[in-house]
Amino acid sequence: MEMTSGQPDSTPPQTDSTLRRAASVLRDAPVHGWVDISAAALSRVRAVGVRTWPLDARYPDEGVVEGVDVDADTLRVSDVVVRIAVRSAVAEVAGTEPADISLYTEGHRCTGGLVTVIAAYGTDLQEAGDLVASRAAAALTDVLGLPYSADDIGVVIAEIDAPDQATASTSPS
Repeated sequence: MEMTSGQPDSTPPQTDSTLRRAASVLRDAPVHGWVDISAAALSRVRAVGVRTWPLDARYPDEGVVEGVDVDADTLRVSDVVVRIAVRSAVAEVAGTEPADISLYTEGHRCTGGLVTVIAAYGTDLQEAGDLVASRAAAALTDVLGLPYSADDIGVVIAEIDAPDQATASTSPS
């Protein structure tokens, strides 16, 4: 890879090879203390507390194995993980942008959610709301392993983005 400056080549060939050699040496040189810096950064990140609430998740593998009833596996998933999954699923709905994700819980069991979105001007709000609810329910089902439907999700259109005013006429009257 050659280094170019966009200027006509007035650099003597000897200087060009010197620059290449210097760049190579810098790339290969170890940075002393890098491990210490990265360890310090990681310890600071780990020290930041994030409040989470554990939610019951269930993965039904129910059935009979060799004559013995098999219960579903259970575990707990952080509400932060669930919200991220719902936000990612809802972000795929055209004409909307998720603004807030709330989860309804009874103890550690998630019973549904409320998704607040910002819609683009001209978006079919009924269709967008239905899609947001079904995508959010599918995300809850995927992450928590329990069956959720669009009826378990409330959708609030908090704001409608106005069209770009930059193209509007601003002639003085």
